[in-house]
Amino acid sequence: MNMYNYQRIFSSALVALIFSFLSFTASAEDGHNHDHAPVTNFVEGKHYHRITPTVETDVEDGKVEVLELFWYGCPHCFEFEPHLTGWKDTKADYITFTRMPAVLNRGWLSHARAYYALETMGELERIHPIFFEAIHVQGRRLRDVESMARFLSQHDVNADKFKSAYDSLYVETKINRSGQLVRQYGSSSVPTVIINGKYRTSASDAGGFENVLGVINMLAEQEAGAVATASTTEENAE
Repeated sequence: MNMYNYQRIFSSALVALIFSFLSFTASAEDGHNHDHAPVTNFVEGKHYHRITPTVETDVEDGKVEVLELFWYGCPHCFEFEPHLTGWKDTKADYITFTRMPAVLNRGWLSHARAYYALETMGELERIHPIFFEAIHVQGRRLRDVESMARFLSQHDVNADKFKSAYDSLYVETKINRSGQLVRQYGSSSVPTVIINGKYRTSASDAGGFENVLGVINMLAEQEAGAVATASTTEENAE
């Protein structure tokens, strides 16, 4: 093989590597550097963005929904976890927090199916941190239903029941709904947080994970006040 062929092969490989990297960073939020100065005055269009039209939420009357879009394979989502955990312990009572796996490319589908399978089995809250740690701390390659079932069986999850749930209509319906919502939210990366179906923020927008929590608290309080005002107006109208 002559030098020209070597150079051509090397160039092709380099282009493929760059393309692969860019494909990942286009969807996995580059917000892991959270050593930013705290922000006290969050600005719409800079630290968070309005979702138009507003997406209907599925929470009780008087509650404000805070929804995290994530992917188990995303290192930034894993790094965001302890921030979220601490925040959940102190969040306002009017906030309902939930997660939704985003499927921004086909490679993320298996983890989303695993999430919903565990949800229907009643194992999600227990296994969620274990699954994250297995990927990012232990380096486990949990990419398909068989490898995930073997891993989960080591943590007292019935492998056969998991595989059955993984391919269930319930999970398929959840996956389809998730894809629809991600498009409505206008999200193209994770982790992303949606506040009451009306606002979207991320670490790169807000300037770090702690600032994301500040945006959440500010907007959730604002939304809770709007809900209370609307309720009072309706009562007076009656």
